[in-house]
Amino acid sequence: MLPLSFKRAFDIEFVNALYERLQHHDDSLTLILRTKSGRVVTAPSKAGMGEIRNANNKPLFGMNPKEGIVNLKQAGELQAPLLDFLKERGVGQEEVSYDLGIICTVIYVALIAGVGLFYTSNNNIEFLYPYLLACVAFTLSGLGLMSYAYRPGQEKWFIPSMLVLAIGALPTSPSSLLALPMIKTFGRAKLRRLLNQDSEAAKTSHG
Repeated sequence: MLPLSFKRAFDIEFVNALYERLQHHDDSLTLILRTKSGRVVTAPSKAGMGEIRNANNKPLFGMNPKEGIVNLKQAGELQAPLLDFLKERGVGQEEVSYDLGIICTVIYVALIAGVGLFYTSNNNIEFLYPYLLACVAFTLSGLGLMSYAYRPGQEKWFIPSMLVLAIGALPTSPSSLLALPMIKTFGRAKLRRLLNQDSEAAKTSHG
């Protein structure tokens, strides 16, 4: 299952309420609270991050200082109550903007194409420039395939998209980190579709 996320600052009340809700369905869950530096704490007032883990100690939900992360694969039969809780808390109501992801991706392409040309030309290694452009092509192809993998029923393409993306991103790191905002946007858009699929289906049936 693909990683999903939503923008929201860490909220201990949010995490505790979700934990209590899910415990009504599965009392084997555990809640782990951490400081922003990652140290495990027991006092909610000191927490800056939180994880809800299943009986196999796999995180099905996490919240860091900037976002919530949903792992539906690990949620199992808790998927429905988990998504219902997120709906009740207004997650998925805001439109997902691709602007930052697009801007960062364009900057990545410009950096590799522009700086790469300058560097290879000035160091008499022009033969490496086509290799850099090929890496950019793989990175963009990986992002395109990942976008397709986030469509309903196309999850099987996630691993191939990661492989294609890695072929282009690893040799051009750390510049390729600029692709991360786009990947996060795919996950936010997917979660929003899941949370709003009932209302969208109703609109379609009445349309």
